[in-house]
Amino acid sequence: MPQMMSLQEVCSRLDRGEISSAQFLERFTRWVAAEIGCSRAGVWIFADTLEGRALRCAAMFDAPLDRMRMDGTTDMVPTQAAAYFEALKRDSCVVANNARTHPATIGFLDDYLLPLNVHSLMDVCFSVNGVMFGTFSCEQVGHAVVWTPRQLTLLRQIGARASLALMRAARSSIDTETFNASA
Repeated sequence: MPQMMSLQEVCSRLDRGEISSAQFLERFTRWVAAEIGCSRAGVWIFADTLEGRALRCAAMFDAPLDRMRMDGTTDMVPTQAAAYFEALKRDSCVVANNARTHPATIGFLDDYLLPLNVHSLMDVCFSVNGVMFGTFSCEQVGHAVVWTPRQLTLLRQIGARASLALMRAARSSIDTETFNASA
């Protein structure tokens, strides 16, 4: 389990205050992209909006560009993607080998998948104290992939190990973003 040791190390560094929330989110999403073997890895958290409970991107690492990116990551709202939210609620994940035709993801084809060239995605919910707090998103750009059971299991294990650190880091990231936008 060497990959989990690396995850534990980055979570511990956040807990001890050795790295900031932004540094944690970047290291975490870089690590997830490398471990899962995907083009992009993101952390999305649930947020209350005027349109209802939405998923808001807290961090997105783009491996081909070797940098964090937030451009094009708009809130995922239930009015656009009701089937996606229902699948998350029912299965705690959405595995779309072809996200452009998958019933749960087609609702954000024009606003997200096409503009960001996403062909496949695998999203897994993570919880804190039994309450769904957000999702990890693994995306493949440029071409479709078939996600393996091993990748799905690994992403679920990551959620079990990192959920508290993710909650703290994601909240801090969103709070800082909101503060900076209103200043």
